[in-house]
Amino acid sequence: ADAYAILHIEEEGDYGVGLPSEIEFEIVALSEGEHDHDDHGDDHDDHDDHDDHDDHDDHGDDHDDHGDDHDDHDDHGDDHDDHDDHDDHGDEEGAVYDPHSWLDPVAFDHQLGVVLEILVDEYPELEDTFRANAATFSDELDNLDSGFEAAFGENGICTNNLVVANHNAYSYLANRYDLDFITVHGLDPEGEPSAADIAEVVEQIDEKGLTVLFVEEYTQPSAVSSIVSQTVSDDLPDGVSIEYLYTMEMAPSDSSQNYITLMNSNLNNLKSGLNC
Repeated sequence: ADAYAILHIEEEGDYGVGLPSEIEFEIVALSEGEHDHDDHGDDHDDHDDHDDHDDHDDHGDDHDDHGDDHDDHDDHGDDHDDHDDHDDHGDEEGAVYDPHSWLDPVAFDHQLGVVLEILVDEYPELEDTFRANAATFSDELDNLDSGFEAAFGENGICTNNLVVANHNAYSYLANRYDLDFITVHGLDPEGEPSAADIAEVVEQIDEKGLTVLFVEEYTQPSAVSSIVSQTVSDDLPDGVSIEYLYTMEMAPSDSSQNYITLMNSNLNNLKSGLNC
């Protein structure tokens, strides 16, 4: 079984984690300070237990260069100093804990390699099948990454990268593709935003001329009705419109949907919502 742990370091220093020999520990993200997602792209190269994923040796196929193709994304985090100003990602120390790494297709591809090797170890008789399936899925992740890059990358067709959403689940996606999210909620979508939080988002919508509020699949319209009503204007007689971003924290309401189809929906909805 897989699990994750959050380590909150109160003071600088050298720390170690003691684990039983049969337990593998992987560093998914390192965070420090109030806005330190700047090195997000590099985190994928520094995972202690799977350094070889940059070359995709674990996939056993022709994806040796896949990891290198994404190295140019690593600088995307530098422009997001304003991103966390609107979000309560962490505690009073400002530490950032965002578990939604799978919303970055490149990060998810690294995780694919980890799962692949575990499956091969557990069921060696099915290694060929596992590696073939992983290679196919890796190709699909490549295509996803290419689609987001074509839209929001350095030479992408979308000139607007400012997104307003109800839940801050998009740090990995934002840093990978140079998107800037303004959100009402922090990492916990169930929390009740304050009047000041809502007022700040409404102000940003008005100042930046935003027309779409992105919500998650299971968000009730009543949960964002206050924001919609406060954005009614001559330009937006009905207030901001609603589009969906799928975080996949819960099973999709449509069982025919999967990670690839939902991420493509995210891509298409972002392009539509940003008019590109």
